[in-house]
Amino acid sequence: MDFKTFTLKNGAKIKYLYRDSIPIVYLSVLIPASPLDEIKPSVAYLTAHLLTHGTKTRTVTEIEDEIDFFAISIDKKITHDYTMLTLATTKRHLKEALNLFFDILLNPTFPEEELKKELIRVEKSLRQMEEDPSYIAYKNFIKQLFDKHPYGRAVEGEPEELKNITRQDIVDFYKKFYNPQRMIFSVVGSLEEKELKELIENPIEQWQAVQYSRNLNPPLFKKRQQPLKIFIKREDLTQSTIILGFEGISRQDPDFYAVSVMNYILGGGGLTSRLARQVREERGLAYSIYSTFLPYLMPGAFYVEVKTKNENTQYVINLIIEEIKKMKNSEVSDEELKDAKAFLVGSFPLRIDTMKKISEFLPVMDFYGLGDDYIAKYPEYIEKVTKQDIKRVAQRILNTDGYIVVVVGKDL
Repeated sequence: MDFKTFTLKNGAKIKYLYRDSIPIVYLSVLIPASPLDEIKPSVAYLTAHLLTHGTKTRTVTEIEDEIDFFAISIDKKITHDYTMLTLATTKRHLKEALNLFFDILLNPTFPEEELKKELIRVEKSLRQMEEDPSYIAYKNFIKQLFDKHPYGRAVEGEPEELKNITRQDIVDFYKKFYNPQRMIFSVVGSLEEKELKELIENPIEQWQAVQYSRNLNPPLFKKRQQPLKIFIKREDLTQSTIILGFEGISRQDPDFYAVSVMNYILGGGGLTSRLARQVREERGLAYSIYSTFLPYLMPGAFYVEVKTKNENTQYVINLIIEEIKKMKNSEVSDEELKDAKAFLVGSFPLRIDTMKKISEFLPVMDFYGLGDDYIAKYPEYIEKVTKQDIKRVAQRILNTDGYIVVVVGKDL
């Protein structure tokens, strides 16, 4: 992919890719600000969401009116590692859209009344989420795995902690971490390079950088010699939700590609995976079962999730452990390896098959230090994985002695 990279005087980066298939421009910005940087939970999430609730020259109503009138969209994404904003606009209204976008990014005021409304909305959303057995299981799993580390809680925080957040918390977080020095912008669409400097580079360069560093502390995982089993009783449930997992890897871990292939074969490959065949296809014990891993800036989690009838809970847990042990003790077959590689390589282009996806992918690629040639080299990285690599990473990651299992259901 023939994109260009520019580094501005204040440290901000711009990834630029010209596409003229349709007269639309996408502008994304990755901001290294997340729960990793919080003093109080929820502050990163609230800061991002309140950006569009008022600036020095616009009220929240005026912002909403401009978004509607010019057919603009501004998406917000808050992860455990970063915050991302994405602007989508037609070329016709590009100047108006950029004027609004940079006003939101550079001049937010975080009105007190808007914060109160947002706190009510977030609390209501979290209360609703806590009715979902999958969310309950996942929440308890990451809490036990990561303990007090920010990876051990939802980016939205906890309902009972929201009352402690003040407007000053939001303002202080914005001033410290919304800093152009480490921001990564990307521009994809019908925008000539000469227009890029006038409309985008100049506003960003006027933003004065402040020297700062992220104080990133890696999670401290407990070394367990035996499984930790957590049961959360819900009398109203006819089936159990099970999450079983352990410490995972970071995105920059050299074993990322081997773990990707291993995960696909174990449970990430849908109905073709080992877990799906054993639990669903052969025994009919679940409609869906999958494995996944969360490769953050620092080591994340690897886990399996499944729903099954209450009376089958322990049997399904035993089947999961059995399949994990097989993955650790024996090499995968040639056919499994071939199919996994074919899927991972073949599906990769779907991650960047629209201009919006490209706009959001390029900053993430830079943030995790994957290299500008990552898109071209990804197939090569996957193809290099061997059966021996898969067995090795299975033995490294799949902890059958000290795993955590959380069950939400009526009976254990």
